[in-house]
Amino acid sequence: MTAALSEVAHLVRRFFGFLAATPPSPSEQRFVHDHLAPAEARVFWEQRPEDQRHAIDVARRVAAAADDDDELIRAALLHDVGKAAAPIGALRRSVATVLDVVGLPLPRAMATYRDHGRLGAERLERVGADGIVVAFASHHPGPPPAGYDQDRWAILLSADRT
Repeated sequence: MTAALSEVAHLVRRFFGFLAATPPSPSEQRFVHDHLAPAEARVFWEQRPEDQRHAIDVARRVAAAADDDDELIRAALLHDVGKAAAPIGALRRSVATVLDVVGLPLPRAMATYRDHGRLGAERLERVGADGIVVAFASHHPGPPPAGYDQDRWAILLSADRT
């Protein structure tokens, strides 16, 4: 499958996953609180339930692949927190992605959605997160920033793409 088709398939899975998402169960809520500092947990719970679901699913895959590496689980749980700044639904998120890919200007809410990585990293820094937690929020899905272990980064990317 070409890279473009793979990206389209990923976006289609994410769209339908967003539509079908359920709020975190009590055991999943405990999982979040077991891995995040209180300030990080507050940021996590500011997300839409659909984004919470995605983050928990990614974190569970990371936990399985990385032998419960707490730092990577935190990075997975918090990687999309910047989306909370752009409270738009699945359809507008999809339109924003298409408009951005073709280089057309985005309305403010959609531009905020596009910039969720930077916004999330800034928010995480303000609450005391650091290291790969902030880096993954800021840089995913690209290559790891200088100084970060490529294997650990690959675990995060793979878990987010599944």
